[in-house]
Amino acid sequence: MCGIFCYICAGENPSEGEAILQSCIGLLKNRGPNQSAQVWVGTQALFYGSVLWHQGATLCRQPVETDKTVMVFNGDIFQQRDDVEKSDTLWLLRRIELCQSDNDLCQLFGRLRGPFSVIFFRKKENKLFFARDAVGRNSLLVGKTPDANWFITSVGGNISGCTVHELPPCGLYYIDLAHLNEKHPFAVYPWREDYSEAERIFGELTIRHHIILDQLPSLPQYEFHKMFNNTSPLVENLFDFISQSEDINNVCDQLLSALRMSIKERVVNTTKSCKICLPMSTKCSHAKVGILFSGGIDCTILALLADEYVPDKIPIELLNVAFEKINRTSSQQPVEWNVPDRVTGKASVEELRLLRPNRKWIFVEINVLRSELGLHRNRISDLVYPLCNVLDESLGAALWFASKGVGMCNGEPYTSSSRILLLGSGADELFGGYTRHKAAFERCLRDPEVVAGSTESFENAFHALNEELNLDWNRLPSRNLARDDRVISDHGATPRTPYLQEDFIAIVRSLKACQRCYHPLGPGIGDKLILRICAYKLGLREACILRKRALQFGSKIADRKQNAMDRSSFLDH
Repeated sequence: MCGIFCYICAGENPSEGEAILQSCIGLLKNRGPNQSAQVWVGTQALFYGSVLWHQGATLCRQPVETDKTVMVFNGDIFQQRDDVEKSDTLWLLRRIELCQSDNDLCQLFGRLRGPFSVIFFRKKENKLFFARDAVGRNSLLVGKTPDANWFITSVGGNISGCTVHELPPCGLYYIDLAHLNEKHPFAVYPWREDYSEAERIFGELTIRHHIILDQLPSLPQYEFHKMFNNTSPLVENLFDFISQSEDINNVCDQLLSALRMSIKERVVNTTKSCKICLPMSTKCSHAKVGILFSGGIDCTILALLADEYVPDKIPIELLNVAFEKINRTSSQQPVEWNVPDRVTGKASVEELRLLRPNRKWIFVEINVLRSELGLHRNRISDLVYPLCNVLDESLGAALWFASKGVGMCNGEPYTSSSRILLLGSGADELFGGYTRHKAAFERCLRDPEVVAGSTESFENAFHALNEELNLDWNRLPSRNLARDDRVISDHGATPRTPYLQEDFIAIVRSLKACQRCYHPLGPGIGDKLILRICAYKLGLREACILRKRALQFGSKIADRKQNAMDRSSFLDH
């Protein structure tokens, strides 16, 4: 994980680049506390990188510069390769320099596995390239200065006079530095069909040929509503009943196999020292992997599978956040910290201890007073920016305090030592976990022009649900992922999202809506049904039927009376 920055100067004032960098540098250094440096390319481009060391036998300094290339890279490359002791930054640099043409670059980036954002300059061609991975897991912002110059950065805050956007993960962008002063100098090799969002930022874009990404696999066919014949079996028999289907068992096996590989990639590839011991270059037995843990099905599955890949003697942290209730009736009363996520968190950690009694599970209770939240709101505002609504404020604050990891464990003060934090991001969008998915499904079942319970009514309902799932999937990068990456990385920890691994996504996205969830079974069962069956197969009998709660409500940071899409009075400045 790194903080990366590049300033592109089209005018006669390169000193503006130094000023913009200084505005961002504090936030960038928090992302990469182990090393930082900057490099100018003539007077046209300023590169800066700060490093949080994970992969490779030794730390790789950034920016990296050779006689062919200058590059800053933020991410993890999970390709199958022999040279696992080499930094993924150097691995990628070598592949870029082997590319003889833009077409070769497109082939390279079309095959990359893992979350990344990257900026690199090809000296011979005089071209600057930049991109986020197609899923949009890592943050990259693009800004325009008052002098009409451009900058690209992992995080920046609200910089006076500048217009800043999250870079849409639409493809591999580039700009020829010889044509900086042209009206529309930017071009893109798209890996999405829709790049209109990018055109709203850059104006007219030169569109090159599309980069072909991997195709979705085909899987066995089943439909939940046909299995139940429009009736719902008793909950205590439900999972045994469903597990009789060979097709469903095969799908679950494929999902769990891909998820195990995803977690292995994200847990095994890291340094042997924790956040505390790394500066002394000493190996240690402290926790190096933590999980943002509400106790729900998504994070509990991650915890159980992470146990398979974290060494036996190393503990795993479960970070659980709770906020002081809004508008408590009396300041004299003790704060009640048993918010919904604390209750489910405690229940699920007990189930983990029953299933994996030899693992040391560190359940960290992170309790946040409203006064403490007020002290850090400006910092959180800079990290969330350029997003600025009430939902971003609530989720950004919840994730910032959770990933900070300062709380209590067994009644004693505790501070997280983990440098990798696993998140359940993407599971709700993939498996139909939100209330709006259920609402989209049920609207069609109530259609007065269609016979209730008929085949046509179910077909219409699942079609509407599928469209809602696709909508949520396409806006996941802009609504969640980049913001979460900026917020969590501020504590010198790397967020990793196992549900957003390429193979796992491909399997889920090949399933129809009626193969992922079945909302007539009710909340806590019908939503994310195929994932709940996976949890049941893993032995999670309690967590597999826990009702989904949004983080902002489960942690009690948000006020249900607020409209989530309203502009936040704290973030909009």
